[in-house]
Amino acid sequence: MREWRRFVSWMRAMLRRSRMEREMDDELRFHMEARTEDLVRSGVPRQEALRRARIEFGGIERAKEECRDARGVSFLETLLHDLRYGQRMLRKTPGFTTVAVLTLALGIGANAAIFSYIDAWFIKPLPYPQPDRLVIFETQDKKHGWTSGGVTSAADFFDFQKQNTSFEQTVAWGGASLI
Repeated sequence: MREWRRFVSWMRAMLRRSRMEREMDDELRFHMEARTEDLVRSGVPRQEALRRARIEFGGIERAKEECRDARGVSFLETLLHDLRYGQRMLRKTPGFTTVAVLTLALGIGANAAIFSYIDAWFIKPLPYPQPDRLVIFETQDKKHGWTSGGVTSAADFFDFQKQNTSFEQTVAWGGASLI
């Protein structure tokens, strides 16, 4: 609940900025005048009291900036100023803007394509029930000393399929096509 109140206060500060600025200005001036009056009552001349109050306070604008920082308003304000500045600079240099936009588009497109490939092959489970039970066979020729990643011919696969007593189903693929 406390976070909600903080958020509502922040939104008010953003939406009613001119009112908040006026109120903050009035409050800070009140505190400075109150300090000046305290110093005058203690026997300091008015001009000197006003000078000391300003020195102790450190300036109204600095105090207002600290208040804005405490509320978190200055972050968004600074962000908006930076975005406007960036927009002006990009409008001034169309060649750089074009190169920057194309570079970003190419980078984002390449990342999207690579992630889609990785997601399809490595992250998402295979579209089979119980994909952890899939097996890939290798063919070995001990006489010639080589191993093949899979069945080497359709005839070998059909022989294996006829003799199969251990597996529910057998499938062979060659490149992207199924046999």
